[in-house]
Formats: sequence, C-alpha cells, structure tokens
Amino acid sequence: MTQSLSNEEQALAAGYVLGDLTPEEELQVMQLLSTNPAMEKEVEALRVSLQLVPHGSETVMPPAQLEDKIMAAYAVNEAREAQLNQITRAPRSRSWAKILAALSIPALLLLAFDNIRLRRQFSLAQGDRTPAVATILQQPQSRLVALQGNDSAGTLLFTPGRWEQVVVSVTDLPPLPPDQIYRMWLTLDNGQLFFCGEFTTDDQGSVFITLNPTDSIPEGVKAQGVFVTQAATADPLEAVGDPSLWARSKSNCRGAGVCARCRI
Repeated sequence: MTQSLSNEEQALAAGYVLGDLTPEEELQVMQLLSTNPAMEKEVEALRVSLQLVPHGSETVMPPAQLEDKIMAAYAVNEAREAQLNQITRAPRSRSWAKILAALSIPALLLLAFDNIRLRRQFSLAQGDRTPAVATILQQPQSRLVALQGNDSAGTLLFTPGRWEQVVVSVTDLPPLPPDQIYRMWLTLDNGQLFFCGEFTTDDQGSVFITLNPTDSIPEGVKAQGVFVTQAATADPLEAVGDPSLWARSKSNCRGAGVCARCRI
C-alpha cells in the first residue's frame, strides 16, 4: 500500500526538485524514492508543474495589488520563521518553516511572476511550452492544479471562470489503443458535469495539450472539481467508470466519476 507523505517529506520533495538540499537530505530523498511510491509521484508532479512556468520570454511585471499580496505573504512567512526560531532555538541545516510556509502560498502567487524571494532565491522558470501557457499565466487569477492517478502525475493550468482554454500536462498515463481515448470533465456546483475535451498520450504515456471546450458553463455556475475518464472513441459523451486521473485532495476520494471529490 502506498504511504502518504508527511509535511517534512513534501518539503524534501520540493527542495529536491529545486536543487536546494544538503547532501544528507538528498540521501534521505533517494531512500524515500526507492521505498515509497508516493515520494516518486510527488517529485514527478512538481517537475511537471515547473515545466509550465515560462522562461526566456519577456518579463511581465505583476499588477501592484498582486505584488502587495506577494510581499505580504513573504512577510508573514518571515515572521513565522523568526517566531519558530525564538521558540525552538534548535540548530538546523535548513529552515523547514520557510519551506512549508512557501508551499502553502496559493498557486496564483507562484505563477504571477518570478518570485525569487518566496522560493529562497531559486527561480521556478522553465521553458514556455506553448503560447497558450503564456496567455493563461498572464491572467492575474490563473491557477495550477496538481493531478494524480494510480501511477501518473500531472497538472492542469486554467483561469477560473474562463474555461475556453485549459492546458493539461501529464506523465505515465497508460497508453491507449487507437480506438480508446481520455476525456476530461469538470464537476459543477449545480451537480452537472462539463466536458472539457479529449486527448491521447504518446507511447510513454505523456501528453502536453491545450483543450478548448466547445460549450460554456452557465452563468453563475462554478467548477468544483476535475477528473479524467477512459472511453472508446465511439462512446457517447458520458463520464462512466473509475477515473484515470483526478485532482489531488486531502480526502483523496476516488468514487464514481460524478463525485465532486476532486476539488479545484
């Protein structure tokens, strides 16, 4: 049975992806990678997420209001670390308080611009994969949601309330035969499902694709969750069977496709 990760192990995974670990911590991560599949999924999901952040393109300065929010979050993180140091005064090779606080910052703050200070002077920038990514990332409310499956990991990039275009990046999904396809769905707060689009993977089970839903979500209705199902290309547009991919949540519920477990 796959073990869950503690907060410290999640912080180790983030530091491993960012290259911000001591030799002792790197050894600890390597041991976890060899014994706990959950650590391997966490590392892979973080790597996929980093691929969605643009690099090498023109720097976009954030709106003043957003910059104020980021600086306020940074100040809170610094205050928490200082308070913890005063209480414990225990020598440590790195400040887990800062890492865990940084991990709690909403994804929209991380994606708005290169906030080096909130990631301990490490840039999260990677190659801009498609123009769609740059377009969505320029939206002040853009969000990045981690996706997971039994053996797969990925991300969904979108702007809440603007579902005309979403970007999906996934690795290690089981490749399907030619007559099968993956379909992505949203669960809405009115109990209905919304079809986002369908896709296939390459031979290694990876996909990086922009989906453009043809329908529109009714005005005033909000999306609550996201999941992916497997179907035959000739099947009607119905979400049936167990999900192949879903948004990571604390409950990690994996019921029928209509379950709104996959909160976004």
